[in-house]
Amino acid sequence: MKPGLFIVGAPKCGTTAWVKYLGEHPRIAFSRVKEPHYFAVDLPGFREVETEREYEALFPDAGDGPILGEASVLYLYSKTAAEEIRKYNPDARILILLRAQEDYLPSWHQQLLYTFQEKIEDFGEAWRLSGQRRPESIPATCKEPSLLDYKALGRFHEQVARFLTHFPRSQVRVLRFEEWTRNPRDAYLDVLSFLGLEDDGRTDFRPVNEAKRHRSDVLGRVLQFPPKWLVGPIKLVKTVLRKDSLGLADAIAKLNRKSDRKAIEPQLKDEIRAFYREDNRLLDRLPTRQELPA
Repeated sequence: MKPGLFIVGAPKCGTTAWVKYLGEHPRIAFSRVKEPHYFAVDLPGFREVETEREYEALFPDAGDGPILGEASVLYLYSKTAAEEIRKYNPDARILILLRAQEDYLPSWHQQLLYTFQEKIEDFGEAWRLSGQRRPESIPATCKEPSLLDYKALGRFHEQVARFLTHFPRSQVRVLRFEEWTRNPRDAYLDVLSFLGLEDDGRTDFRPVNEAKRHRSDVLGRVLQFPPKWLVGPIKLVKTVLRKDSLGLADAIAKLNRKSDRKAIEPQLKDEIRAFYREDNRLLDRLPTRQELPA
């Protein structure tokens, strides 16, 4: 069986939560590596595997025929992923998660700081430098400088339109953060219906993956960018144990603390809303709306 469910982003819009919710359904199984980004060939720094054989090896045995899924949050931003996924599985179901840009982008900025992809601490400054970053303002640990173009990341109309170009409307579902968090049970039932699955009675929809910061930046850097002398032994241990991950990231994550990110100033939020007003108007005209009961 080929994977048939793709949660394609956007990042910081609830992807991790939906992997947990859906991954505990008896008829759904997700890849062992949460974000393989295999089909984002234009973002090579984030691809966990390079061949189809390696990609399909990330999924559990589908002996009893569950839906196989994966969640790579940069597929929505990628200019190649929609077409590549269609070539791989034209019958795939696409789940897109969106969020108001004035909330999404500061959260994404915090995530980039946490993963050492960003070095400008002030989101307002980073926002205004979108698409104009000087090389010295981009950290050496940044896997893809285009991800620092916050204004481009928030242009949801063109991103969603790419998937609607390659997949029929019946195979694409868009959930908006503000709506599904207000009514998670109804959203869950809607997604199960979209996937052709029966309700398993789930009622637990607690928040997942809240913003964090490292207690120690040094330890965080070593974990995410291990020195070259350590890469070989880690791969060897994984091979011997037949594991895709040693669980070190999860263990260290438990030691982290919630982010103390400052609230975004109202004036900046208004600026962001105004910037995307036309883009959001066009987005609302796409055949994607699936209103949930209030």
